[in-house]
Amino acid sequence: MTFGSKAAFRAARERCGISQKMLADRFGNAVLTVKRWEKPGEAEPPADVQAWLESMLTQHVEAVEAALDAVDGIEEVQGNPPDHVDLLYYRSQEHYDRYGRDKGDYAIVNARSREIAAILESQGIEARFRYPEDDEAGFQRLANTR
Repeated sequence: MTFGSKAAFRAARERCGISQKMLADRFGNAVLTVKRWEKPGEAEPPADVQAWLESMLTQHVEAVEAALDAVDGIEEVQGNPPDHVDLLYYRSQEHYDRYGRDKGDYAIVNARSREIAAILESQGIEARFRYPEDDEAGFQRLANTR
């Protein structure tokens, strides 16, 4: 198994913000099938599912690292870390479809924001979650969106 264990497979899925239903729908399976892939003693996830989830985890980690690099860039310019960082957060898929900068699932984007917040807060930097409509001009700066 690519992930080493069923628990690691599930942890990767959840870390990326991918629900069992999203994974099932992506591969044309029932949610019960995904539950079995994650249950000890049951069938292993197929290789294509594991490869896709591994690529999603790579994208997740790269996006988080890019955001943290941007915060480091602020620190380099200011000479000290920012006291807070605003992070975008979406209320629903409809909300993301309206305000998001690319196609995708809002749960995945929100999972990234949560992980970024946890890392920043461990560094003593406050993370503030913002809905895009809270500050349209600020949102444009954060997301470089349409």
